[in-house]
Amino acid sequence: MNILAIIPARSGSKSVIDKNIRMMGGKPMLAHSIGHALQSKYINRVIVSTDSERYAAIAREYGAEIPFLRPAEYATDTALDIEVFRHALSFLKEKENYDADIVVQLRPTYPIRNVDDIDRMIQLLIDHPEADSVRTIAPAKEIAYKMWRWQEDGTIIPLLTDIPEAYNMPRQQLPVIYYQNACIDVTRGSVVLKKNSMTGDRILGYQMNQNYDIDTEEEFERADKALRAQQIE
Repeated sequence: MNILAIIPARSGSKSVIDKNIRMMGGKPMLAHSIGHALQSKYINRVIVSTDSERYAAIAREYGAEIPFLRPAEYATDTALDIEVFRHALSFLKEKENYDADIVVQLRPTYPIRNVDDIDRMIQLLIDHPEADSVRTIAPAKEIAYKMWRWQEDGTIIPLLTDIPEAYNMPRQQLPVIYYQNACIDVTRGSVVLKKNSMTGDRILGYQMNQNYDIDTEEEFERADKALRAQQIE
């Protein structure tokens, strides 16, 4: 079975400049995700999709393949995951006749992971042939049942309406809501290429409690501190 890890690492981040290669815990941030993929007992190929020769050289240094440089149109602020992954899988199919049975997305902005979680999610998808993908989720701190949409006329409408007037209920009586924490996505290659989707129709959840996705300087400092603490242990 071909199980491919793709680490999407475009250059040009604005929130934290060059965050994908910024030093964290003694190595460039994307190197942590490469290491996680290489440590997996299931993943048998690791590539980095980047638009930068500089990023590519760093990725190679830490053991990833760079079979292509990502075209500029797939490396913008608004480029979608599906565009990046369709490009990668289509390139590998066309140039190498390589088909990925399972694709694992490891975002370089998530430098702290348990490799066992990666392997458990892959096994979960293998064990459930009816499923299209597995996605990590974590309990949301904010209560979505008490969130609203603002209307142009100044009125507000509840975000969720499956429970009548849930916004007037005690939070303890409301269902737990989860958000996707961007740690690990596991998808069938055929879902990306044939369904043009990163998730497909049947999505399994894999629960986690933490979130180390980095989009701000504060989140960077928090993750760097956690990594250094792990190294001391």
